[in-house]
Amino acid sequence: MKATQILTPLKPLLKKPAAILLPIVLFFAGWWFALPPDEKSVETGTATQAPSVWTCSMHPQIRQPGPGLCPICNMELVPLQASAGGGALRELSISEDAAALLDIRVTPVMRAPASIHIELFGKIDYDERTVVTTTARMGGRLERLYTNFAGTAVSKGDAIAEIYSPELYVAQEELIQAATASREKTSPAVRSINESLLAAAREKLRLLQLTDEQIASIEKRAAPNETVTLNAPQSGIIVRLIAREGQYVKVGDPLFGIANLDSVWLYMEAYESDLPWLRYAQKVSFTVEAIPGKNFTGRIAFVDPLLDARHRVVKVRVNVDNKDHLLKPGMFANTSVQADIDLHGQVVSEELAGKWISPVHPEIIKEGPGSCDICGISLVPAEKYGFVDSLDPAAQPLLIPASSVLRTGKRAVVYVRHKGKKEPVFEGREIVLGPRTGNYFIVNRGLDEGELVVTKGAYKLDSELQIKARPSMMNPNAGLKEQSAKRADDQLTGQWPPVLRAYGKFVHSISAEHGRGAMQHLITMQEALASIQHDQLQAADVALWKEFSMRLDNTLTQAQSMHMDLSTLGMVRHQVEQTGRYLGLPWQPLPSVAADSQWIEPLMQSKDAYLAIAIALSEDNYEKAQKLSPELIRAIASLPGDNTRKELSAQAEQLPQVADIAAMRTSFKAVSDSLIALIRKHGLNHLGNVYVIHCPMAHGDKGADWISADTAVRNPYYGSAMYACGFVKDTLSLESKADAPTPAGDKHEHDHKH
Repeated sequence: MKATQILTPLKPLLKKPAAILLPIVLFFAGWWFALPPDEKSVETGTATQAPSVWTCSMHPQIRQPGPGLCPICNMELVPLQASAGGGALRELSISEDAAALLDIRVTPVMRAPASIHIELFGKIDYDERTVVTTTARMGGRLERLYTNFAGTAVSKGDAIAEIYSPELYVAQEELIQAATASREKTSPAVRSINESLLAAAREKLRLLQLTDEQIASIEKRAAPNETVTLNAPQSGIIVRLIAREGQYVKVGDPLFGIANLDSVWLYMEAYESDLPWLRYAQKVSFTVEAIPGKNFTGRIAFVDPLLDARHRVVKVRVNVDNKDHLLKPGMFANTSVQADIDLHGQVVSEELAGKWISPVHPEIIKEGPGSCDICGISLVPAEKYGFVDSLDPAAQPLLIPASSVLRTGKRAVVYVRHKGKKEPVFEGREIVLGPRTGNYFIVNRGLDEGELVVTKGAYKLDSELQIKARPSMMNPNAGLKEQSAKRADDQLTGQWPPVLRAYGKFVHSISAEHGRGAMQHLITMQEALASIQHDQLQAADVALWKEFSMRLDNTLTQAQSMHMDLSTLGMVRHQVEQTGRYLGLPWQPLPSVAADSQWIEPLMQSKDAYLAIAIALSEDNYEKAQKLSPELIRAIASLPGDNTRKELSAQAEQLPQVADIAAMRTSFKAVSDSLIALIRKHGLNHLGNVYVIHCPMAHGDKGADWISADTAVRNPYYGSAMYACGFVKDTLSLESKADAPTPAGDKHEHDHKH
């Protein structure tokens, strides 16, 4: 009931004295404020107001502040439907006071190096490259061991054992006799023979590991020694004592293991989550409890390719210089690795960038190319191991605080505050996260630099969405209903086929185990999804499209970092189906259009000539369209024989013969239909997409199609009268070089994207 209906019979009472009127006024004032909002009069200014935006059901791009007629088709405008959340399903608008009470804090998304500080546990061990094993060069009995326990320090040349060996005894005797004979005065021929025998006897003892001093001493004796002393081949520590005193040994039996402690190895245990930050030749600093206050450094030389299945760690080896012998094998170490990583996974290091590193000894670093001082292997550029000296701003990853992320299962949700709005407006958004770097996450997809993410209060905002039964972290499909098939807006339906065709190629590549091809088709799917225009959709459809295109885009991003197998296919298939069901779009994969090689070039020329005429007609330029018609006729004449081609040729020949632009537009419709049919049948290549745009009012309200190189509506049938009348009816995805079938040689291959 309106207020005017109540107040009309009360007009005589208004002439009564104020004392009588006061109780009546108070009664009706209480009654008025108790009325439900929908029963208050529009005339009062407090009632629910009529929609402020009106649009045309045929031309949704039209927006007017009130009712009226469409300026394009002259149809009655209809109220524009508002979507829940003002344009996004997860959008919330609150007052400044409410935001203050909720204590909501925001932080901008920033581009910066992903800085990570890793603390790992380590243990000092021998440098296995310096461990020398002494073996028996002759058979015999070990009469005495000078080093009879592991851990003994020895210097090069020190006596370590005495051995009795019949073979060695005979060799000494031969040397003594040869030396005696060489000293006798004989003929030159005999002297030469004796000297040759002496040299051979000396060489035999040298091969038995006797030193030059020992050999010279034996030459001076009158009789051989029963035992011979064995000397240490290098300085170091006895790490393995294999032989025992009194033991008989054969040729080749190991006796001792001696390790040089001038360098040691540090073994670290890294978790799987630490591996993205570790590189060959990366500097590592560490401390040991036995030497407090002193920092040691080394460089990573090896990352074990196998994961310890029991402890879930990977062994990482660090080469450490130990000339002062302060570090002892068996010491525990607390290690620290600092890394700044760019968007492509490269480590920012001014120390190593531009340098050349030994691929075997990371401690060998030079300014330019050359060879390793230790092993002689050619040096390689540090960039090969992922080192750069500085970061291009565009190469810096996007970072957000870890506190801003709400994680559930495989999904990550953040809340973003819209800029430029008077009152705080927040939107929930699913994103794709990269690895965590300390207190930050790298963002792979879903956010842009400078956007404001909620770092405190995100759970409160998400709870509000849950209360309102709208998509949230815990229930992404809350309040949504599946749509019937083909219910989607024509603008979406017409631009959706490229996604399904790329999806079809992806399914085929997975079935054929073509990993590289599957990866490329995922990228093509993502590009096709990003190219879809949705500016002419109703607000409710825009909200649905933003939600599900966001989810599909995230899924495609995640899939590109996974192995191309059936599980990845299942993940992509599920999200394509979800997008189709909730938007009313088809979700079955479409077959690709195979390009017919003999049609490619002439059909491309025909298409280009056709587009030029279409633009001229949209500009109402009859003379220009006439001048361009012969070029189209020549291009069509070069097409291979085909019934449709013959029809197209006859139709095109009518264009320059018609008397006015209206007749030309009629002929142009026939040309459009035939050319579209030819493209559907024979395809083109490496041209991207062409769009079929439909005007429902052209050709006497029967509707007409034309081809466009993009999604912009430039109506050739009406020109300036209704320039923007039309919508994308279909997209002809054309075979491209990138989408060509993957060769058999690419089987099982695919490239990971970081």
